[in-house]
Amino acid sequence: MLPHHLARKLLVPHTMNNLSNTTTPPNREGFLIALVLLAVGGMAWLFWPFLPGLFLSVLLATSSYPLYRRLARHFPIPSVKAPLIMTVLMFFLVVGPILYLLIATAIRAGTLAHEIQGWFAGLGSAEALAGAVGGVLGNLPVPDAAREELLAWVGANRVRIGQSIGMGVLFVFKGITNNGLAFIASLVLVMFALFFFYRDGSRLTRQLKILTPLENQYDDILFERFAALATVLTASTLGIALLQGFSFALVTAFMDLPWFYLGMAIAASSFIPVVGGMVVWAPTAYVLYLHGHAGQAVFLALWGGLVVGFLIDNLLRPILLGWLANHISRGPGGDLRIFDHTLLTVLATLGGLMQFGILGLFFGPVIAAMAISVFDLYKIIHGDSLDHS
Repeated sequence: MLPHHLARKLLVPHTMNNLSNTTTPPNREGFLIALVLLAVGGMAWLFWPFLPGLFLSVLLATSSYPLYRRLARHFPIPSVKAPLIMTVLMFFLVVGPILYLLIATAIRAGTLAHEIQGWFAGLGSAEALAGAVGGVLGNLPVPDAAREELLAWVGANRVRIGQSIGMGVLFVFKGITNNGLAFIASLVLVMFALFFFYRDGSRLTRQLKILTPLENQYDDILFERFAALATVLTASTLGIALLQGFSFALVTAFMDLPWFYLGMAIAASSFIPVVGGMVVWAPTAYVLYLHGHAGQAVFLALWGGLVVGFLIDNLLRPILLGWLANHISRGPGGDLRIFDHTLLTVLATLGGLMQFGILGLFFGPVIAAMAISVFDLYKIIHGDSLDHS
């Protein structure tokens, strides 16, 4: 009887020859492709509600991954704790300001509602009512008799009007709070996924490179393009928000206003499309005007419209995008030519906003740039067969 290891040496070549001689089952590749498509479709359907949050966590992890590697390399931190430290840091940078704004706005909304109710209740005399409301009613294009009746009705129902306006303020804040809490819940999911992307990012990238049928050099082009694009978009968006918030906080600090709250509000509102920080500086200027500070109101409105809105948002943002696109490019995959085409960038941003809301500020340019990357990759691979005449 032959030893076990000799028997294996004799049987293995025979078995391998039998496997190599067997014909491939019919329709195996088609069936395998169908299984892969079903698996991808099933996973996409299952995780569809979480895809925007997961995509945002991928962007954050990709843009901050060099910092994570530097943290894990240069500090004596166990490998398990480094992802946790980075996740906690990102949590305080992203979720912390939103929590502060929600809490501070809740306190101010309650105070405002109480002041409005007290102001209307304090209009006891006809003279006080005429002085407070008569100026507004005097600008209405109605006959004098109707204006007098309207003024009398306001005087008879002033307490109920004050309560209704106060409840309206609280109702608006409740709607904002519900949206904010939903947004915070999605950010918690983003932070949860961010930990695993930090910890397993290198391994996930290697697995993707193995699963794709492309050569590794072409996979590297796509990965480098995505990494450069994520870094440029995240750094430019956060940089513009910080510049707008700091400039507005600096001005309001000299006016003895709640500068920290207003600066944080301007930074957060910079993500709102079209209007941006105007939702903060315009009401602030109007309140200053109502309290008799006309000069400060005009200066704050000019600063918000010209410096925060026009100079930083419309002039510095394209400059910062171009500078980052030129300095963060990494090899052939770092070519970010999408930012050289203003029309394409604007359309991608607007399309992202229409499809994904505020997160479309990131998603739209990323999708457009990655589509251009796929076209470039096709040209690289099949350049010899294309007509360049």
